[in-house]
Amino acid sequence: MALINIDGDPWLTELDACENLSNDIQSQLAARNRENQLSREYGVLSGTVRVRLKQLGGELEQLQRKLGLISNTLTAGETERRQRRIEALQSKLIQLQRQFTYVEPEATRTALFGTDSRTRSVAFADDDDDPALIPSQSSYSVADLRSQQTRILEDQNQGLEALSQVIARQKVLATRIGGEVDRHNDILDDLAQTMETTDGRINRETRQIDTITTQDSTWGYWTVIGLLFIAIVVTSIL
Repeated sequence: MALINIDGDPWLTELDACENLSNDIQSQLAARNRENQLSREYGVLSGTVRVRLKQLGGELEQLQRKLGLISNTLTAGETERRQRRIEALQSKLIQLQRQFTYVEPEATRTALFGTDSRTRSVAFADDDDDPALIPSQSSYSVADLRSQQTRILEDQNQGLEALSQVIARQKVLATRIGGEVDRHNDILDDLAQTMETTDGRINRETRQIDTITTQDSTWGYWTVIGLLFIAIVVTSIL
């Protein structure tokens, strides 16, 4: 069951980006397989897919680490669902890597491209990261290699831009949380001050009540003493 990205959860946003990236890689692999291995398009697509496979692997590792950090803020069921989605993407990454490195049988390559040494040497030139190692018989030109490198750099820039957007969203979220914490601290300070004021008033009222009570009790005693004194004087006169 897919997770719903509620309130712009950065983790779910990154997970969706990884799923979109895996789908793009799948589409590019399908497009590459339709091209002749000696064509310029085949080499360009191979270089692009290679870079994006590495990017997907790195982003999945980051998602796994972040899930470990935020798991204490999630329910056990939510953590398990997110872990299953990561594992599904990791399995898909392995499948994509196998498709990318798949080599056709020699008989099939011979039937499609012939048996000359030039064809065999060029067929796997795109799997080498160093353009200097491509055989001299390759059909690639300097302009083609530059175009491929430019395409790879553009893909890397897009990945960095997406990462920058995720970091910016996390910064905004952290700023909002910090503001809420500050407001809560102000409320607590005001509440503490109000409680101190109320406590002081209660203490003053209590002391006043004690004073009034004491005065009322003494007045009764003096009244009784006065009446007794009058009674003694009257008795003495009589």
